[in-house]
Amino acid sequence: MTHWKQLTNPNYLGAYALEPGKDLIVTIESVRQETVTGTDGNEDECLVMHLRDGIKPMILNKTNAKMIQKIYGTPFIEEWVGRKVQLYIAQVKVGKEVVDALRIRPIVPKEETYVCEECGALIQAYGKMKAADVAGNTLKNYGKMLCAECGAKAKAAKEAKAKEGDVLGADE
Repeated sequence: MTHWKQLTNPNYLGAYALEPGKDLIVTIESVRQETVTGTDGNEDECLVMHLRDGIKPMILNKTNAKMIQKIYGTPFIEEWVGRKVQLYIAQVKVGKEVVDALRIRPIVPKEETYVCEECGALIQAYGKMKAADVAGNTLKNYGKMLCAECGAKAKAAKEAKAKEGDVLGADE
């Protein structure tokens, strides 16, 4: 289903992008001052947080910028790059109205960790895949959760075995 606000501000992340009651953990790619054109056509200089994984950028108000500073202990936007924040929908008063707003939880988000069953290393994101995707794909394809390096070795071994089977099958 499409929330009507998704059609009015297509360039930036808003509260409408989250499912009610569901948080979204995002990774900061960069934060910079930008000229933003509002839905009314007016331009303003805003602090914009760009996110990884193809998620729309988010305009950072002072409340959210201060929260990032608080949870990571630094006011320097360059030190926020690569850090994760947990977004949620809050009810805030704007004038006489109460509206939905994106807010950042006052915690460092915790995510599940996955350990390679071959070498014992922590499974990391690889390319556009999150760690959970790497673990899930290798479990499906090779029967165990593997890091990218061990996954590549398992893939090569599987391909070599298949090729060996083709060569043996050709002689029969």
